[in-house]
Amino acid sequence: MDKERRKKIQTTKLVITEIFMLIIIVLTVVILTFVVMGYHLNEDGKLEQSGLVQVESTPDGAAVIIDGEVLPNKTDTNKILKEGEHTVKIEKDGYTSWQKTVSAHPGFLTKLSYPRLYKLDRKAEAVYTFETVPDIFLTSPNRDVILTANNNSPKLQLLNINSSSIRPAEIDLTKLLMDSTGEKTVLEWNKNGSRLILKFTKNDTPHFAVVDLEYPDRSLDLTSSFDVQISDLHFLNDYGDRLFILENDHLRIISIADKQISGILVEDVKTFSNLGDKVLLVTKTNQLSLYDASSKSNLPLFTSSAEVVKPLLSEYIGRFTVALAEDNNITVYRGDLPTEKTVNKEKPLGEPIGKYTLDFGTPQNFFMQAKNQIIVSQSDVNFAVFDLENYSKSAFSLPVDLTFWPDEYTIGLVSDGVLSVYDFDGTNRIDLGKAEPGFPASISKDNDYLYLIRKTEKLELIRENIK
Repeated sequence: MDKERRKKIQTTKLVITEIFMLIIIVLTVVILTFVVMGYHLNEDGKLEQSGLVQVESTPDGAAVIIDGEVLPNKTDTNKILKEGEHTVKIEKDGYTSWQKTVSAHPGFLTKLSYPRLYKLDRKAEAVYTFETVPDIFLTSPNRDVILTANNNSPKLQLLNINSSSIRPAEIDLTKLLMDSTGEKTVLEWNKNGSRLILKFTKNDTPHFAVVDLEYPDRSLDLTSSFDVQISDLHFLNDYGDRLFILENDHLRIISIADKQISGILVEDVKTFSNLGDKVLLVTKTNQLSLYDASSKSNLPLFTSSAEVVKPLLSEYIGRFTVALAEDNNITVYRGDLPTEKTVNKEKPLGEPIGKYTLDFGTPQNFFMQAKNQIIVSQSDVNFAVFDLENYSKSAFSLPVDLTFWPDEYTIGLVSDGVLSVYDFDGTNRIDLGKAEPGFPASISKDNDYLYLIRKTEKLELIRENIK
């Protein structure tokens, strides 16, 4: 009997111990989960949830000071912060500093991935001299090359800004541009920068062409080849061999490879924005609809009462973004695109994540920037941006209306002969020295160099080491 009793006692103790250990493990997991989610006890002993700020910089290895406290780790790093506004400052010896007031929200990650610090002691070197003043001077979206051209020449030049030596590659478009007159305009590049859409005039008629920068002989004048009057067009895919075009208010598809044009897909279209084969379009009656080229379906969404409607369709971090400018009212939606089976007739695009009114009226320019993270509305010197990363809106004005984007997150301008750069929200102005007005500056893809134009006896492309 004593053995059985001792055995029962030992078994009971073992069960109690295991239950106790299980409770400790569960409590530990729960506590750690709450800590990871930013929960903590405040001074009054109440449970509060904090936010998390993640701070990166180019170059990295910079000190981070938040509300006067120097963090133990340098960029890239993160910090749990109480709800509210906090001052974040980034410093690195030999570089410009960066500072901004950010808001921490409970359970929310605030990412500061774009701060750029510029080297103070920069070496400037002339890497290319222009014999004539170029009429076209712009950088490819992937920041690989600078494209230059003159209106009176059928040739383009590509300057590789990710190479130690700048040697121009000549693109001869004599066959394409024969009998053309007036200005040439680059409207759009494909994703990898191998093709672009060029607008020019021939016989007093606007012409649109796809220029193949790798194989110039494959360039194609769409207006002449298909005998169409195009008012708008955009690449359908990343490769750039298919396009949506707007022809006599009709939406159609052109295939470059087999030189085919589709029939009419949608009629009475006023404007459109596409992401691959999906098209957000506005008709002449201001009806917004979603066309899918893969299924050849057109889903009506709603009719706007605004006089001017400008749509944007994009994707950021795996989720679709729809932005609408209805006169001076901007509405932003995020999530899955509606289908005939899932559409809610009352709220076809779901609940908006952002709504705001522009003080400067209907935007002249309405576009996505920074890999579709930022929605930009612009009219002359006035800007309003909406950051999809932090769901925040900023409005500001700049000294001149001729602006450019040296990289994805930076706005640049040349005023009174001085190149200035700003963060995308108009903060952190830095003056980087003399530059020639009318020419954009560029930062190389590897972030090592700043390229700008200065004039001595002739125009020179200057390279400065900024990293």
